[in-house]
Amino acid sequence: MDYRNLIFYQKAREVVKGVNVEIKKWPRTIQAETISRQLIRAATSIGANIAEGHGRHIGLEYIHFLLVAQGSANEVDHWLNTALDCEIGNPVTIQQLINLNTETRKMLKATIDTLQRVQSEKTLHEPFSPYSLIPYSPIEDDDNS
Repeated sequence: MDYRNLIFYQKAREVVKGVNVEIKKWPRTIQAETISRQLIRAATSIGANIAEGHGRHIGLEYIHFLLVAQGSANEVDHWLNTALDCEIGNPVTIQQLINLNTETRKMLKATIDTLQRVQSEKTLHEPFSPYSLIPYSPIEDDDNS
């Protein structure tokens, strides 16, 4: 399966598109520019990590990249809420972006939880050993008596 077909990847892309349109309308203040730089960086990181992790598609490595994507999605949530706190941008649009990003975060969490559960079910089973274990007992040295 191509990573571009993953619903949470598609939602992450929608977040990036929405953030991009919104921040272009923001004033040129230091607050708005700081928030917009952090916001676009974090938003683009979500999809990038989903794509990179899917390319590796190996249990723990894939989970690692999804966890990084989840962290970036959490950061996007933070910066969108910071924009609201600072009264930068359209609050209705920002709330819509928060809602869309929340859907992405929930899907990432569900996928991570599923992959971690599957990973934990994979255990190493040693075949039956016909050898018996003999407890260790140190050899006593008669010279020290």
